[in-house]
Amino acid sequence: MSRKSRIAHLAGPNATIQNTPPLVTSNKARAKHGLPLLMNPDGTPARFDVLRAQRLAVPVTVYVEQFSAHPLEADVAELYAAPDGWIGSDGQVCAERQGPDDKPVYAVELRPEDGVYPLPYMARQADGAAWEEECAFTGAPEAEARQGFFPDGARSFEEIDRLQIGEAGTGNLIGAKAEVDFYRILPPSGYTKGLSADRRTDAGAGDVPPERRGTDFFPYKPPHLAASVPRPGLARATNAVQRILASGKYDGAIWTEGSPRIEETIYWFSLLIDTTHPICGNAAQRPHGMISNDGPENIVDSVDYIASQVWEDEEGRNRVVGLLFQ
Repeated sequence: MSRKSRIAHLAGPNATIQNTPPLVTSNKARAKHGLPLLMNPDGTPARFDVLRAQRLAVPVTVYVEQFSAHPLEADVAELYAAPDGWIGSDGQVCAERQGPDDKPVYAVELRPEDGVYPLPYMARQADGAAWEEECAFTGAPEAEARQGFFPDGARSFEEIDRLQIGEAGTGNLIGAKAEVDFYRILPPSGYTKGLSADRRTDAGAGDVPPERRGTDFFPYKPPHLAASVPRPGLARATNAVQRILASGKYDGAIWTEGSPRIEETIYWFSLLIDTTHPICGNAAQRPHGMISNDGPENIVDSVDYIASQVWEDEEGRNRVVGLLFQ
């Protein structure tokens, strides 16, 4: 591959692949503020906090215990370079070991520009209560409900590049092969208070005006606030995708949508959109970040497929009718 592929990500409705599990207040935050802890079914406190991808506000130096990435690193300690220092029980780091209980450590500077880091979720509700689900309380009206879907693909693609590990032990599974622009066609979530142009992560221009559920964006959860795309939405999506691919900027596109309708949408696109490049459909059965989530792998498979150019015929045109990864 002589260059990175150019790909358009097209956000479609009700897309589990662009959804996340609810942001639940961590036990670290609950203990800090005197709130009831998350408990196991047997009544004991949960052993671990769930770590959610978040951004650092300022640089910070942390000390990582040597040989803690795998239980058998220490088994071949002689193959490793010396640590950055040793930390004693008093918390002081020294260049040389001072006592038998000192731990060898690596010093790591974490910076905001590195990208998101998995960290405990410290947020609480406005009244000080813990977040237990996406809504302030079960069945809450829209004004008291958060959105779990991403407004475009930028965040999920970033988390795949930053946090997902390939077979060779490396990351950047998308960015190493492709440059991606993000489009909000019939997105699964929206900016109900609008968004200034300088904060946009999609390819649109200007400020985003306040958006409405069921008109501008289409989620399926919380269930009592679900919204489906009206029938004319398919024509709206087809025209938008046609304009994007007619620009000549892209080697292919990735359309994300909920599983119940994505097959029909991809088939429709294959009939009506005039393009010589592939459109891959991506869906998932589990939300982004959930155990065994298949979404990131489906997206990476689409990127690999477009970048491979195996879809080209002898004239460089797409020879495959509709391809779906789900």
